Amino acid sequence: MIKKYLPMIILTALLTLLPIVFGLITWDKLPDPMPSHFNSAGEADGFMPKAAVVFALPGAMVLVHIVCAAVTLMDPKRKNIDGKPFLIVLWIVPVVSLLVNGLVYVYALGGKINITTGVLIGCGILFIILGNYLPKCGQNYSIGIKTPWALNDDENWRATHRFAGKCFVLIGVLTVILAFFVGRSPALFWAYFVLIILSSVAPAGYSYVYYLKHGKKE
Repeated sequence: MIKKYLPMIILTALLTLLPIVFGLITWDKLPDPMPSHFNSAGEADGFMPKAAVVFALPGAMVLVHIVCAAVTLMDPKRKNIDGKPFLIVLWIVPVVSLLVNGLVYVYALGGKINITTGVLIGCGILFIILGNYLPKCGQNYSIGIKTPWALNDDENWRATHRFAGKCFVLIGVLTVILAFFVGRSPALFWAYFVLIILSSVAPAGYSYVYYLKHGKKE
């Protein structure tokens, strides 16, 4: 499995670092320091040296990317996530890197954008994608709703992830809708954290209720 995905791991790692190239191309036009943190209204409220934003942020993301890929490849049940589910894992960090760093560069260069809106739209789309692929994952220790009841019962796992898939798609749609209103009322940004919590709590609760209703299959 490692040899099979090594070219894709290298490609996605390079894409994660791609914002560095754009940073070097626009180096003379970028302010120093650069915005590195934004409040719920999408306004910059934290700054870092230009070199740190251009090099350190993508560098940190590629480390996260490599760790995620390595942990997934070492999963004892990695055969259950072979194929598209694992490809989704490989593409999450690169897409986040391109989206977040791209928005930061546009903002730093004077673009009239709302960072929070852009990030929420990206997160919503990601949830929708994950929601479509969660039901296709077999039991594993890396991806999905890893409750003890689901890990000990294949039927519980399948039922939990069918339910989780629907939850993720719904939360993704709500997040995209929320993104267009957060600029008018920054307080709505906190509603996103409620959705994030629900994305874990609701499926975990469903898994437990399923366990109580159907019992554990040995």
